[in-house]
Amino acid sequence: MASSLSLKTRFTLLIIAVVLGAIVLLGALVYNLTSTYITESIGRSISERAVNMVERLDQNMSARVQEVELLTSLYEANDSLNSNQLREQLEQIQQQHTVSSWIGLLDSNGRVQVATGSILEGANISHRPVFEYGSQSLWVGDVHEALLLSDLLPNPSGEPIKFVDVAAPLRNSDGTLRGVLAMHLSWEWAEHVMQSMFQTTSSDAFPIEYFVVAANNTVLMGPENTIGADLQSLTTDTLPAGLEGASWRIQTWQDGSFLTGFAKTEGAGNYPGLGWKVVARVPTVNAFEPLHILQNRIAIFGLGLTVLFAGIGWFFTARFSAPLLRLSAAADKIKSLQDEITIPEEHASPELMGLSQSLNSLIGRLKSQREEIDDLEDIVHTDPLTGLHNRTFLNEYLGHALAESKRNQGCLALMYIDLDEFKDVNDNMGHHAGDVLLQKLAKRLKHIVREEDIIARVGGDEFVMAIKANAEEVETLLARIADRVIKKLSKSVNVGEGQEAHVGVSVGAAWWPSHGSSIDEVARRADKALYQAKESGKGQYIMYTNDNE
Repeated sequence: MASSLSLKTRFTLLIIAVVLGAIVLLGALVYNLTSTYITESIGRSISERAVNMVERLDQNMSARVQEVELLTSLYEANDSLNSNQLREQLEQIQQQHTVSSWIGLLDSNGRVQVATGSILEGANISHRPVFEYGSQSLWVGDVHEALLLSDLLPNPSGEPIKFVDVAAPLRNSDGTLRGVLAMHLSWEWAEHVMQSMFQTTSSDAFPIEYFVVAANNTVLMGPENTIGADLQSLTTDTLPAGLEGASWRIQTWQDGSFLTGFAKTEGAGNYPGLGWKVVARVPTVNAFEPLHILQNRIAIFGLGLTVLFAGIGWFFTARFSAPLLRLSAAADKIKSLQDEITIPEEHASPELMGLSQSLNSLIGRLKSQREEIDDLEDIVHTDPLTGLHNRTFLNEYLGHALAESKRNQGCLALMYIDLDEFKDVNDNMGHHAGDVLLQKLAKRLKHIVREEDIIARVGGDEFVMAIKANAEEVETLLARIADRVIKKLSKSVNVGEGQEAHVGVSVGAAWWPSHGSSIDEVARRADKALYQAKESGKGQYIMYTNDNE
């Protein structure tokens, strides 16, 4: 049977076999490499969205807790105001922060002495958790429906009013209880946070849904038909039992398959957190659409090339067998996609010349696709506002850097840098001024960091510097770099329109292997040193020691 085939047919079959095999192998290689990378990138992106939501919730609650602490300290130091003056002050605070639905001062027996709008004044609420727990220490209560205030506060929507409570004790100079300052926060602030996330993601290529879930797995916020439900009842797969940091997985829900990101609130400042979780999900059909497009394009491109080369091969004759074999051998090397691979241009006939040019075009297209993938990786690893590396790049870099430090018996240090009073710049000058400030401070940090080290932006106004050194110089080097950071970043910055912004800088550091056996442990201790620097007066540098525990 094979001997009866013509030479033209044999060449045509040979070309089809070689080209199709090369395309299938190369396509499979490209698809496998890119699909793994794209899947991880999209998964991390979704989990980072959940982390962003968590950070906004924690920061908002932390700000409210700070307000209560500040008011408590003010009223403990000044008890000369009468009821009318106190009420006027509380109402001014309520007007400045619309999330506060009710603020009241209770006496030591739980009776409301004075409150905004005179609501509940004279009522004894000693049986309520806001007094029971608030009279002992700073207390933050989880989301609950209003009981006493449901009929007293305006409610245009007609839906049940939900509150988050914050309370703190007022004490006399001898430590005895004078009363309790209580604040009811309307749950609407969390809805505003979620709406801001929707606006942030409205331009994305795929829709993102968010769920805010209580510690007992009850959905506090999400699609309307899920509020109040147990999150586990909405899925057919078992949800992660424990959750530390951020994670993602492909989760089967009652309404379909979703790429799902998870993050847990951890509190901020003196706000300890309430164990809320944020779940962000995207339908897998939307999330992985780039993979489907890539797969289809590879198949169509391969089919087109196969048909093209089969048509060209039909016109080959015996005298072209040698050039054809050379081209076939070169085409077989395409699957390695080495940079130096080039197809020899044959001039024996127009058909052979066209074939060689087509193969060169194929290599050019494949190299172009590789360059596009490299560009995508740069985008994923770069903070879009400052141009610095982001948390994703930092995590990958630290794994390689730690292995290198182990081989070289060196040290790997982490320096956490946080801007003091950055929120005041955003509040007083606007977020655009805050963005300009971050961009200019990022440029200053680039000039401070050494060539062998990196700087990454890991939060709104938080940066991490990874520094390589040897054990003899590491602490001296860190102190010198921290001093430069504090001096450079503390200088005023022109943020446009004649405005000068000024922030302080707090720095904490720790290094491997002295402060931890793993880089995650070193990171936690550097972060702990940073918070000690902020709590100790800000604008200073602290190196972690065992005394920090």
